[in-house]
Amino acid sequence: MRQYIVHEVIRRTLITNPDQLVVSGDTRLTYAQLYERVLRLANSLQKLGVGSGTVVGVLDVNTHRYLELHYALSMLGATLHTINFRLSPEQMVYSMVHAGDEWLFVSDTFMAAAKPLTSKFPNWVIMSDDSAYPLPETAQAHRYEDLVASGDAIELSSADSVQDTDIFSIFYTTGTTGKPKGIRYQHKQILLGALQLFHHLAMHQTGARIDSRDVFMPLVPFFHIHGWGMAFFPAYIGSKLVLAGAAPPAQQVALIQREGVTALNMVPTQLHMLLEQPDFGNVKILTGGSPLASGLAKAANSRGVKFSLIYGGSDQLGTAISVVPEDVDPNSPEALAWLRVGMRPLPMVEVEVRDKEGNLVPHDGQTVGEVWVRSPWLPEGYYKEPELTARAYIDGWFRSGDLGVFFPNGGLYVADRERDAVKSGGEWIPTGMLEAILSEHPAVGIVAVIARPDERWGERPLAVVKSSAEVTAEELRAFLRPKVADGVIASYWIPDAFVFVDEMPLTSAGKINKVALREQFAQ
Repeated sequence: MRQYIVHEVIRRTLITNPDQLVVSGDTRLTYAQLYERVLRLANSLQKLGVGSGTVVGVLDVNTHRYLELHYALSMLGATLHTINFRLSPEQMVYSMVHAGDEWLFVSDTFMAAAKPLTSKFPNWVIMSDDSAYPLPETAQAHRYEDLVASGDAIELSSADSVQDTDIFSIFYTTGTTGKPKGIRYQHKQILLGALQLFHHLAMHQTGARIDSRDVFMPLVPFFHIHGWGMAFFPAYIGSKLVLAGAAPPAQQVALIQREGVTALNMVPTQLHMLLEQPDFGNVKILTGGSPLASGLAKAANSRGVKFSLIYGGSDQLGTAISVVPEDVDPNSPEALAWLRVGMRPLPMVEVEVRDKEGNLVPHDGQTVGEVWVRSPWLPEGYYKEPELTARAYIDGWFRSGDLGVFFPNGGLYVADRERDAVKSGGEWIPTGMLEAILSEHPAVGIVAVIARPDERWGERPLAVVKSSAEVTAEELRAFLRPKVADGVIASYWIPDAFVFVDEMPLTSAGKINKVALREQFAQ
């Protein structure tokens, strides 16, 4: 590779693994065939005026067309805006206007919802298998497959002028605590972050240890950090890539079995849904976005699911992945516990845990502080948000707003978001740890602990439970009391109240929406 530039990743794949497959629905393409489609698309878009600095919004699930756009827009020097389709309509439009989208690529899955926006954004490309799918009535509208068919299968002369410091993509935070914040990444930043994630998983004793023989299927949408880098590193190592599109859990399992998928990524709520499918198991998964409850971890392990936990986010990319310490038997119960809580920073990443005064906390496995991160791929800050940037990005460090502890062996446990933790009588109650313990009760399906205002203590914990069987609040309190006796938790951690629900609200990233729960139950 000449530089860390996105389209040079797939150029290398043509040399090493041109016949390897990318599977998307009923479409099966070799990397060589996919690359030809990328070239044709890039040439057609260049003739339409898409070029250096053009911001292109994409609204799609994980498909081969979305993957092709990553590489075609890279060749053009354009900026890819991965639109989060799980944002509210108002937040989604805000992100599109804020990013400065000049073109919109929309799949027919989302076209009905997006149609009212045709007057605001004049340039559209519709992505559909239906060659007669109606085009929107706007200044300029095209069908994706027509652009591929009409383009020349030659490399753009301008592709080699793209620099690794050029902006490749922009994406937005989930907007659970206000308007979404935009983060722009250069080519080298997004590739370094993605490839170091692969290197970490390949080098260390992890549950989700991977290599080039694996068959990958990202269940994290491309709008979320490019599917946690899976738009890049399967091509980087020349591995088979399977894209699930809009398939529900039962179809995802069928796809896993049909295509021989061995490695996936997903948030814990997706893992919970897949474990409800009788034929799911015997795969490796990278999960994260929220703490992995110990009950869910044990359920996955019983089905032959090997896992690792990743910590990171849109505003820092991948930061740390759980590993088994060298002195621990990888097949032991202790190893399972470490994979759930003990994360090691990725290569080239520095992590510190600091108190309110900015001092480092001891590595004793008990002292809680805020997680600070520094890496070569940190962005400059939030796009067009200088005040928010000044508070979060300080002297090359990112203040995450997450509460964590360091163990004596260097393992990092991220316990909670500071805004989600309960501060009772001046003491922190890390809700992630409490949720993990409650999840071990056989009747607890999903649990979220939130803060409820209290006149005496300031805040007290309230547990919201989606149960899988009949259970009472007193039974759950009784389940926690031995943990107090064993010194695992303090007595004041036991929730004052339990609420039982049929469904949990989720954020646009598939995490439990604690903001919505606080609005509903905290009073």
